[in-house]
Amino acid sequence: MSDYDIPLYLYPRPRVVASKCLEFESVRYNGSLVRCPTVRDLIPFVDFITVCPEVEIGLGIPRETIRIVKINGQKRLIQPKTNHDLTDEMDNFTDQFLKALPPVDGFIFKSGSPTIGVRNIKIYSEKEKGFVIDHGAGFFADKIVKRYAEYPLEEDDRLRNSIIRHHFLTKLFTFADLRSVKESGSIEKLELFHKYNRFLFRLYNCDMCIKLDELIANRSSSGFDKILPEYEKLIVEMFHRSPGSKDFIRVANEIISKVSSSSSLSNVSSLEDADKGYLNCIIKKYEDNLLSCDALLDILRLYVMRFSDSKEEFSRLFFPYPEELKNEVEPDRDRDFWENFPIPNNSDQDQTIKNQ
Repeated sequence: MSDYDIPLYLYPRPRVVASKCLEFESVRYNGSLVRCPTVRDLIPFVDFITVCPEVEIGLGIPRETIRIVKINGQKRLIQPKTNHDLTDEMDNFTDQFLKALPPVDGFIFKSGSPTIGVRNIKIYSEKEKGFVIDHGAGFFADKIVKRYAEYPLEEDDRLRNSIIRHHFLTKLFTFADLRSVKESGSIEKLELFHKYNRFLFRLYNCDMCIKLDELIANRSSSGFDKILPEYEKLIVEMFHRSPGSKDFIRVANEIISKVSSSSSLSNVSSLEDADKGYLNCIIKKYEDNLLSCDALLDILRLYVMRFSDSKEEFSRLFFPYPEELKNEVEPDRDRDFWENFPIPNNSDQDQTIKNQ
């Protein structure tokens, strides 16, 4: 590693529960497999626990569709074609699944599923011809959400959004990191975890990061077992929301200030004014939505690589998860948009005029 590299805190292998129909097996009600780019990209980096609740309770492939129906004020899982009430079977399977589930770091489920869908699942008034009277989570997913509400949990369709995907992956690898630290029982590993994540935490919530700083500062007197529960609680609360543009602008200014004031490199003073002017212009372009977040971070990373004496605390800000998981920025960059719409040459135009 050269002096200009950002030191990386080694990534763990997150443990993720996923719908079996997403890239793994053709277990949908119609016997199909669902393509999910995020799941496909994660396979080399993640240990998946896959599940299809409907198959697990004995329904075949393919199978008649099922739906959630509200009967006498209670939600029931019904297969209209057979009039089969699957509620008790699904509840029993879900309870057993949760009981046997090892420590995990996140979940990716199939949108729209009456069992494993998380959001906006239709609830009907009658078994067959009823209309939609409510929305909620699927039967299996509902118990997962109640137990793991604070964890990274998304559906395949939402992960097509680049902002949602980035936040999910950042949170997932952070939770996996913290689980590894927790299992180690090592105060030194907790200190290292905090050091490499510090500016990522400042991005998400500056006030909570200060509280985390204080916990780490008191590590010698408090000990691992006393610090960790409060530390873990703050991390969970910190990731309730993803950072917005104002958070990125705040952290960008913090980075510029910190690097400028702390660097001992002799050439910083001569470049300081020019660098600051350029970086302020870059931040203004980002503020005006004329520059992407990734571009802002790449420029800040170059500044840190060149001038910072302590690069470790920026590591997870710039690399929150393996770079191989980043989305393509311009998937259609080399597409020929004029291939099927050639511009007519002058002779074509002259001929058209003559024909008229």
